[in-house]
Amino acid sequence: MEKVTGGKGEEQLAASRILAVTEEELKRIILDLHDGPVQQLFAAQSQLRTLQTRLNRDEAIPNEEYQLTFQRVSRLLEASLNEIRQFLGTFRPPDFASQDLVEMLNGLFLHHELTTGVVIDFVVTGSEKAPNLPLPGKITLYRICQEALSNAYRHAKAQQQQVQLHLAPNQVTLTVHDDGIGFQPPPLRGPQATEREEHIGLRGMRDRVDLIGGTFELDSKPGQGTRIQVKIPIHE
Repeated sequence: MEKVTGGKGEEQLAASRILAVTEEELKRIILDLHDGPVQQLFAAQSQLRTLQTRLNRDEAIPNEEYQLTFQRVSRLLEASLNEIRQFLGTFRPPDFASQDLVEMLNGLFLHHELTTGVVIDFVVTGSEKAPNLPLPGKITLYRICQEALSNAYRHAKAQQQQVQLHLAPNQVTLTVHDDGIGFQPPPLRGPQATEREEHIGLRGMRDRVDLIGGTFELDSKPGQGTRIQVKIPIHE
């Protein structure tokens, strides 16, 4: 289990690192758009251009071939639109200031279920009255949950995802668990801390938690799924 606890020194380090992580995130978004929707749209365009070229040559095209081409183009367009919807959901966050944490997370889970088909098992425990979690804490928990669910679906091929939110007067705990393929977590602290491009999401979660003095735990093994837990202190 990789456990990361933020202190004052770590908060300052995280503040400087998160700028670099943000730049990497922008690069990853550009690559995802290029390798996903853009390539699918190019493929659809190529199918239609090939068909148009043959029509311009007055070639006789069987009806079955028409149908097959249209089916391929339709599938490519649908896949591209689905990926674009996912990006829009990422860039159109809720009104963090006006909504409470449970309401925000429910909206996130609804979007995730609509775009992936994976149903989230969401459980809220602890205090009946939600604690007064500061805005940076709400944003941190929302973004970490969003990243964890996306990773579980895109990379871990998870079919079941569970989220537990425990509310206490002085602390909020978020736990995200999936039944995916799991992996060997890289070190997130110390001189051996990972800087590899594929670990940008993990570094981003680590740094977000560091900035608000929380605790980040990552537990995963190949074939045994992944569990992420974040604890955010609440100071009166």
